[in-house]
Order: sequence, then C-alpha cells, then structure tokens
Amino acid sequence: MTSRRTFHRAAVAAAAATLGAPVFAQPKPRNGGTLVYAAGAATQTLDPQFITDVQTFRAVGTMYEALTKQDENGKVGPGLALSWTLSPDKRTWTFKLRPGVTFHDGTPCNAQAVKFTYDRIVNPATGSPRKSTLAMVESTAVVDDLTFRLTTKQPFAPLLAQLSAYNVYILSPTHVAKEGANFSKTASGTGPFKLQSWQPGEKLTVVRNDKYWGEKARVDSVVFTVVPEDSARTLLLLSGQTDVISEVPNVMVKRLGSLDAVRMIRKPGYRTIYIGMNLAVPPFNDIRVRQAIGHAINTPALLQGILGGIGTLGGSLESSVIEGTAKELPPYPYDLAKARKLMAEAGFPNGFSTEFLVPTGRYNMDRQLGEAVQGQLAAIGIEAKIQAPEFGAYLAALNSGKVPMFLSGKGSPTGDMDFTQALLMSSTGKMNYFSLKNADVDRLIQQQRVTTDPQERHRLLSELQAIVYREEPTITLYYEDQLWATRANVHDVKVYVNEFVDFSRAWKS
Repeated sequence: MTSRRTFHRAAVAAAAATLGAPVFAQPKPRNGGTLVYAAGAATQTLDPQFITDVQTFRAVGTMYEALTKQDENGKVGPGLALSWTLSPDKRTWTFKLRPGVTFHDGTPCNAQAVKFTYDRIVNPATGSPRKSTLAMVESTAVVDDLTFRLTTKQPFAPLLAQLSAYNVYILSPTHVAKEGANFSKTASGTGPFKLQSWQPGEKLTVVRNDKYWGEKARVDSVVFTVVPEDSARTLLLLSGQTDVISEVPNVMVKRLGSLDAVRMIRKPGYRTIYIGMNLAVPPFNDIRVRQAIGHAINTPALLQGILGGIGTLGGSLESSVIEGTAKELPPYPYDLAKARKLMAEAGFPNGFSTEFLVPTGRYNMDRQLGEAVQGQLAAIGIEAKIQAPEFGAYLAALNSGKVPMFLSGKGSPTGDMDFTQALLMSSTGKMNYFSLKNADVDRLIQQQRVTTDPQERHRLLSELQAIVYREEPTITLYYEDQLWATRANVHDVKVYVNEFVDFSRAWKS
C-alpha cells in the first residue's frame, strides 16, 4: 500500500517540506547507487570565483566548501572554520580552521589556502566578476597553519554571511598552479563529492569523496544532466530515467502531487523573477517609458494564469523572505490607461519595438512567462521581440551590457541583501545590467555595510530599496517558490532557501 501526497507551504524556519508521509516506517538509509538530476540549465564553469548563476553553484557546491556555511534555512554557522573571534574595533576577524581537512588532490586545507583564495579573487589579474565579494577586505594574514586572520577596511556587518558565498569557496593552491588556464574545467575542493567528468553543456558527474572530513555521502555518484524543456524534464522523471528535477512546471504541480511514484518538494526561496530595463538604451532612459511598462504588466494575472498562484507578489527587488526586505513596497498597479498616457507623454503614442531577452528552462516557466509579458506589452503598442538563446549565450548577452529589456531572476547566495545590492544596483556593480547610476544608491550601499546596529541597517536598506523602486530599472513579477520533484524511492534531498541542493545525505531505496 502506498500513500497519496499533498502540498503544504513550508515556513522559512522549517526544513524543506516533502508532501505527505508514508503509511509505513521509512526504510533504513542505505549507501550506493547513482542519483540522476535533470536541471534546466548547464553548469557554466568549475572555477568558483567565476560563478554567476545558481545551477553552476549547485554543481560546484557539491565539491567545494567555504569558511562559513548556511543551513537549509539560511542560518550561518561553521564551515571549514570551526570558530572565530572579532576584535573590539570590529574590524579584525580571527578564524580557527578544522584540522585534518584535505583537498581532493591530497594537499592540506590550511590558512595558506584560505589566504591564497581570498587574495586571488581580489587580484585584478584574476578578472573575477565577483571581485566585490571581498571588496571590504583590507588585509589577510596567516597566523599559523590552522589560524587565519582577516581585517576589513571598516566594520562590515554581513561578513560571516559573505564568507559563505560560493565565490569564496576555498581553493587548493597546488591545483590552481598545476592546472593553470585549464583550472576552470577541473576541480579540487574539500567537499563530500569530487569531480569524475564534465562535458560542458551536457553532463557533469561527481563521485563520493571517501576522504571527506565529515559524514561521507551515501550515494556513489550524482549525475547532473541538462534538459531545458520543462515538459521533457517531467517526462524523464515520470519514466524513471531521472531521479530528481528542479523548476517543476507550476501547471504540473497538482498532477505530480497526486502520484504515488513522485515525491514533491516545495520551499520558499530568495529568488525574485523580474523584468529588467537598460537605462543606457533609449527609450528606456526615459522614466516615463519604464513607468508605463510597470503599469502595463498585470502581475496578479501572470501569477494566477501562468504560475497557478504559486509565488508571492511584491514591489521590492528583494524576496519577501530575505531579512530587511521593504515589504511595504507594493507591486506596480496595473493601469493600462495610465500606461498609455505615459507612453504618449514620452513621445511614443503608437509604441515602439524592442529586443526582449528571455531564458528557456532556467526559471520556472520562464519562456511562457516571457510570452505572457510580451502579450501584455502589446496592449500599449510595445512590440517585444523575444530572443531566447541557451543559458550560456543568455548570460553572455546580459554581460555585454547592451540588452535593452530582459526577463531574469535574482537570488541570494548569502541571504544578506548587501551581496546582491552591491552587484546589481551599485554604479560599478558587475551585474548592473540596468546601467543604473544613482549617487544616493551608491551612498546607501556603502553606509549599510559599515552599520552594525541591525535596526539602523534595516532602515538604510529600506531607504535604498525605495529609491530603486522609484527609479524603476526593474519590475518585480513575483517571488519564486522552489518546486522540486523526486522519484518516491529517493530520500533526504535537501533544498536550501538560497537554492542550493544538498545531495550528500540523499539515498535510494
């Protein structure tokens, strides 16, 4: 006899929610076997300091670790660092590292490796797009093999969260030197899995690290495959050709949740799905055009009609489950009459045409969502010509800084607003695809970084979000719930609120 499973919404403070409960006791966990995970987008690089997307984070995060670590619900605790102390002036942090930890290449993970890693990402010669992750660091020092010291230029409130980010996974200096220009295609971390093979754009396979310092992984291997089409991923799961899928199509939630062969996972996440506009590309340099687009998009209709009501509406670019979110900012009100009036005032009574970059398979029902937005914009005369390249080309286009309008998603690897605000909204941010340059935004980003009083910091972050909201370089469509599905014989797949998936305790019955 098998059980039926039904959805329930997990709170952020709860563990990832699986549907229902079996009638009989769970079988005892066992080791062995291969877990196949079908994702909507491919791993882009194996160099942590060049990761800019979540799917790459999920793959590389099986092999590498950072000084600090987030749990499933975003709480930061020890990682490769067992403990730390902070100086009275709140600038110097001293970390005690775990003893006996080795990289996959057999070399020790010590304070020298930590210093090498941090110095590498801030070195301009490295060219990391995430150099800003450690922009607050003034100096690094090796005290002894297991003691590392870091000094910031000023007190930096979100440091422990920042050091949990995937861009500062600790690297093996020996492996980096050995591989040279080939480093981004190889891996040697300290994590529970190690690299077996990678065929870029197609498949990545990791195997259990039997010398892992912590609990050993249960499965022998995990295979990451790339299946951009939502329906294809679902069919592979139903046929048993894959064990786990992410970005379950919302329209399939009810059906999959009723099947005995499937286990559904639904968890809140840090991701916001939004429309971005490039202020350096006319006519998006005119705030009236941006406002018109905001009023022409019917976000409640998108959420109900395309996404089956799964998700949360809001106005801030920051997800409602991230601490410090300005929840008082409402979605831009749908008002076609006002949108048409603004278009006429901007000199476009008959509209205009524009390129509209939309990913396929990276976000839940992203192509369908893009097409729905395309239809809504047509009502005010905007012909949004959808361009939908594979995800690597999509990222390359965004990084060119020339895309006029796009659909995208903003997550948060750290759960702290500083990380993404500095990347997306700072005038010099590497992910500021909007060409936003606002002196008040830049000032507030720097000010909140050195504010250690939580209430005052939240006030500054709220002011920052309000300014961005008024400038309208983005239109928040909704805050995404994470939707995953596994075969019913797959157990203990852990989905984190920052969108990481932990396969280290997963097993198959």
